[in-house]
Amino acid sequence: MAFNATNARTCGRVTAVDGERPSKKARHSNPTSLIRAQAPAPVVDRRREAATIAYIKAHAERKDKLLVFSEQPHVRLRADAMRSLTVPLSQDGPERKISAVVLDASIELIRLRGHHGAGHITRNGRRVLLLGVEEQDWLQYLGSLPRTDKHLTEQDAADMAATAGRYLENDMVFFLVNHKEHFFTAALDFSKGEYQVLDSGNYARYNGARFYEEAMSKIRRGVGRCMKESGRAHVAGWKLRLETALPKQTDESSCGLFALKWMQLWDGEELAWSFSMGDVHAFRTKLAEELVFSEMNKMQDVKEEIESKMAQMHFK
Repeated sequence: MAFNATNARTCGRVTAVDGERPSKKARHSNPTSLIRAQAPAPVVDRRREAATIAYIKAHAERKDKLLVFSEQPHVRLRADAMRSLTVPLSQDGPERKISAVVLDASIELIRLRGHHGAGHITRNGRRVLLLGVEEQDWLQYLGSLPRTDKHLTEQDAADMAATAGRYLENDMVFFLVNHKEHFFTAALDFSKGEYQVLDSGNYARYNGARFYEEAMSKIRRGVGRCMKESGRAHVAGWKLRLETALPKQTDESSCGLFALKWMQLWDGEELAWSFSMGDVHAFRTKLAEELVFSEMNKMQDVKEEIESKMAQMHFK
C-alpha cells in the first residue's frame, strides 16, 4: 500500500536514553553550558500583534476563513486553526495547544527566514534540515511496514531513496514529533551518530526512557529503511540521547512552541541563546502576527483588514 500524506496526517547534562555519550563533563556540568549567548532584543510591534489577535478572535469559529495562504511552500491556515494562539494563559488547557498544521506552517517560516537566500540553513558551519509532522507520518508509515521489501511499492522505494538523499545533504535533520498529544524535537546528528531528544517536559522523569523509545521507534525504523536504500543501513542502530539542561515548560499547553524554539536555536551542542517560559508566552502572540504578515502569506486582503483595525485601536 502506497503512503498517502493527506490521509495519514492528523490535525547541563546529557542523559542517555539507550546508550552512553562520549564524556563532556566540563561542558555539561553546568545547566547553562548548553546556552551560547543571551537572546537579542526582539523587534515587537504591539499594535500589530494586538490587532492580529483581535482579528483571529473575531473569526475564530470560521473553518472557511483563510488567513495564511502560500503555494510554495504549501501552507493553508484558517481562522479556527489559529485560535489556539489567542487563548490566554488563564485558560491553560487543550484549547491552548498548538495544532500540527500551525506548527508545520511555523517551520516553513523558520526555513524561509533561516536560509538567507542560500537555499539551506547553516548553523556554525553545519547544514540543517527542519521537518514537520508530515515527515513523521511518512516515516511512521515506513516503520510500520513488514521488514521485507516485498511490501513496498515502486513509488515507496523511489520516495525512500529521495528521502535518504535529502537527509544526507545535511549535517543535522530535525524532526517534529507528536506522541500522546505531546510535541518534542528529535535531531538526527550525522557527525555524532545519534538522535538528540529535545523536550520541554523531560517525560523520562515520569515515564522513564520508554516514552521516547516508543515515540521514536517507528520513526527510527523508517529512517533506517530510507538509509538502507543509500547504503547507510547502520543508521538504523543509532541511539537516542536526551538533552536535559534546557529551559523547562511550566504550563500545560506550550510544548509545540518549545519544539519550535529547539528547531530555531539548537546546533547539536547548545542553544544559540537562552529563553524563559515568559518568552514562550510572548512568542505565542508574536507567532500569530508573524504568520499572517510573513512574506510567504499571499492573503493581502487579510493584512489590509488588520492594518485598518490597527488604526481604530487605542494604546496607552
